[in-house]
Amino acid sequence: GGSIAIPAAVAFFGIPMTQAIASGGAFDLGFVSMPLIFTKIPMGQLFGALWFLLLFFAGITSSVAMAQPIIAFLKDEFGFTHRRATIVLGVLVLLLVQPVVLFFGHGFLNEMDYWAGTFGLVVFALLETIIFAWIFGIDNAWNEITSGADIKVPVIFKHIIKYITPAYLIIILVYWTITEAIPTLLLENAPAEDIPYLWGARLLMLGIFVVFILLVRKAFGKTTVHAV
Repeated sequence: GGSIAIPAAVAFFGIPMTQAIASGGAFDLGFVSMPLIFTKIPMGQLFGALWFLLLFFAGITSSVAMAQPIIAFLKDEFGFTHRRATIVLGVLVLLLVQPVVLFFGHGFLNEMDYWAGTFGLVVFALLETIIFAWIFGIDNAWNEITSGADIKVPVIFKHIIKYITPAYLIIILVYWTITEAIPTLLLENAPAEDIPYLWGARLLMLGIFVVFILLVRKAFGKTTVHAV
């Protein structure tokens, strides 16, 4: 979506206006800028309908993809049936999404999107790279990548995974932390009336993260594997 929305917004509004729109979060970019663009192009109603239809399919498929690992975890580690795991996850999601809907105007969604979907994306990518290439071992990792592969992977990617990727992510993370993460963490530019809601979003994310850790810890060491 961003690969379409950002160039289109730049073409119609210019870089400064696009930056201002994007600063409001991903929601503004997709649901504010694009409708304005569709009003200025031929057959805008048709393309607008197709745009939001594709966004709907993207959201549904992404939701299913994100839910599947949790469902599989509940089935494998706690013996839930597929139906029970799906119902439990659905109820939890329904409850946890209420603050996002009710406090949307106070930046609740944007706060969660920044820490979980933007900053957290780089943090966890770095952790995964370190675990995969350094703790698991690059030789073991390379064997997993190339074992049974129909296409030979160039050896240079072995060094890219071990050295270049983590170095690149560290540079991005350090720069991002200094320029954006610290001011955002300290709520320097946040309206006073939104601060309690922003802290609520952070506490909600922290609580979800702690629950996941406790579930993994409880399941760790179980040897029984149930059918998926």
